Amino acid sequence: MHYQDPQISKLISGHAKGTLNGSEQKELDNWLKDDANRQVFEKALKKEEILAKSFEYDHYQTEMVWDRIDKKLFGKNIYLQWAKYAAAIIIPLILGLGIFLLSDTDQPEYAQETILPVVKKATLFLSDGSTQALDENTITTILEGDGQVVGVDSSNTLAYVGVKTKELIYNTLKVPYGGEYNLKLSDGTKVWLNSGSELRYPIDFVGDKREIFLKGEGYFDVAHNSEKPFLVHTDHSVVQVYGTRFNVMSYANDNNEQVTLVEGKVGFSINGKQTLLEPGQQAELNLKNDEVSVKAVDTSYYTGWVDGTMKFKNLSIRELSKRIARWYDVDFFFANTTVAEFGFSGKFDRDCDFELLMDLLERTTNVQIEVKGRTVIVKEIK
Repeated sequence: MHYQDPQISKLISGHAKGTLNGSEQKELDNWLKDDANRQVFEKALKKEEILAKSFEYDHYQTEMVWDRIDKKLFGKNIYLQWAKYAAAIIIPLILGLGIFLLSDTDQPEYAQETILPVVKKATLFLSDGSTQALDENTITTILEGDGQVVGVDSSNTLAYVGVKTKELIYNTLKVPYGGEYNLKLSDGTKVWLNSGSELRYPIDFVGDKREIFLKGEGYFDVAHNSEKPFLVHTDHSVVQVYGTRFNVMSYANDNNEQVTLVEGKVGFSINGKQTLLEPGQQAELNLKNDEVSVKAVDTSYYTGWVDGTMKFKNLSIRELSKRIARWYDVDFFFANTTVAEFGFSGKFDRDCDFELLMDLLERTTNVQIEVKGRTVIVKEIK
């Protein structure tokens, strides 16, 4: 009996849910006596292990999602209306089985080009105009134009140690799409730069303040120095730091800028007007009208990328696509504006296999995805 036989699919599905009765379990056990069938079964469970590492689910919606997957698996191509409007509810085991058990005709056709997840890579621009490529295998001594040793790049971190200058000398670290990188400034401040980001900073902080300039997204663990305030400049704002950990997201193609405070205290300044944040708060600047709003948030949704984990709660696919585009260096095209506003909730690792991630989006929202080269086409399923 082939694994795509509806009865066997149902038995494997029931085994995953723990709902098989005695006779059904016996039927599955008999099927598993065949070595080829056993391999199929173990492969399905292997898929589950991969996805279990990457996705979370809502325990209160379990049966609803099982019903949806069951209908898809057993030939009833019915998409529940709630999927159009609600955040996606993710069940790792179901998705693993669903991706594996569906026939080839149900799968989207993917281009042969391999799309890899984010890796450690960046380009360092020195003050003399020279550049240095950095990656996860790099162990390099960084020399300024005058031959002075200013830092060492190793263990995926560019560190400036023991640098002393009499004037401000700037370096710039640029992280491309598909990359991320870590930086330790001369004062001990630690910086994590996300994909598509750029940070301009002095190799030594000279004067009565510490100023750096960010484009994109960075997470900061600032070394305390009450005599030298730490300032993060973006194209729209200034964040004044009083020894703290926080995240700044300020991409050119976003409509909002966000500062999320994890620990300590920061002042978020727009046009000279400062808003003070407490831990667990987020300031959001609307770039269309320069209005600032402050709200309490679960900071892990905004800082998880530092530890390699992404979490989202009812985030529109349009906004999610921007993040995916940066991590995997791809472009998104939406067939219509409606599909871009569908909500998504979930959790996955930043090194998640791209094809599995696209399968996830298809099976937890009412969309069809086609990948051509490095372009992702998203359509609504009517």
